[in-house]
Amino acid sequence: MRVAVDAMGAEKGIGIVIEGALRAIEENPEIEVTLVGDEARIQDKIKSFSFTKPPFSIIHAPQVIEMSDSATASLKTKRNSSVSVVVDLVKEGKVDGLVSAGNTGAVMATSLLKLGKVRGVKRPCLAAVFPTLDGGKVVILDVGANVDCRPDYLFQFAVMGSIYAYKVLKRRRPRVGLLSIGAEENKGNELVLQTHKLLSQSSLNFVGNIEGGDITGGSVEVVVCDGFVGNIILKFAEGLARTALAIVDEELKSVLPGLVRMVSGKWLERLKKDFDYAEYGGVPLMGVKGVCVIAHGASSSKAIKNAILASFQYAQGRINQHIEMALAKKGVKDELTEG
Repeated sequence: MRVAVDAMGAEKGIGIVIEGALRAIEENPEIEVTLVGDEARIQDKIKSFSFTKPPFSIIHAPQVIEMSDSATASLKTKRNSSVSVVVDLVKEGKVDGLVSAGNTGAVMATSLLKLGKVRGVKRPCLAAVFPTLDGGKVVILDVGANVDCRPDYLFQFAVMGSIYAYKVLKRRRPRVGLLSIGAEENKGNELVLQTHKLLSQSSLNFVGNIEGGDITGGSVEVVVCDGFVGNIILKFAEGLARTALAIVDEELKSVLPGLVRMVSGKWLERLKKDFDYAEYGGVPLMGVKGVCVIAHGASSSKAIKNAILASFQYAQGRINQHIEMALAKKGVKDELTEG
């Protein structure tokens, strides 16, 4: 699989992207990486690595969309940006997918404008993966692409999330939960009430409403909500994880100084792994034509690596094709039992 990686988007610099790309290629030799960005700067950074021959190609893109830039304005003023070029490569069929840790709004807007939507999709959405108490994973969508939603949007998010959970998370019959303020079907705002009706009448494995505390409990594999709520959950979870890990680390050092080495071995490393966003790499923009994975702006090389690997999983699972077929059939029953 060929992946175009935006070399200019990561806050920690080009070197992090190069290192992440290298680690991805080492882990999965089926992946071919094309770095996109300022060629002189990329080449200069490559010199700091001990390559006899870099295992990736480079395509020059002279402009950079900064995090502070307007997503829509940059489409017109920075047409030769690294974000624009990686999307063009996907559109032209020169690569099979893209990864960017750049301006999220710009990546979404450019992808939607240039690639278009998968047939039948009303609104693309962002899907984030979280760990669960039973050792599994849950996908939450939308986590920021759509602030204002309609019931039919949320229904489609459930369809797309179910396919992702089946194809990538390998859950045979993904359970879908609708995020609300109570488990009862009469709880929630008008959006939730109307969405509940649509999901109840579908062939999805809909288990009903769930509350915020149930998201990582292991009772569902797919959580559906609007992008406003989902983005708050995502950012809160990242902040809570950092805080919790810092508290645990400090408590172990102060309360159990003699046992720190033993306790902080496998147990603490597993805890850090479960709550480290770098483990999940990035979030796929589901519903656009092509594979688009958006990584965290503060991504480490590990996060970049996993974002690239995530793009491979998305493409290998033929997620877009299954979304199109499922929406054409008005459900996902067949798509969750076939190929």
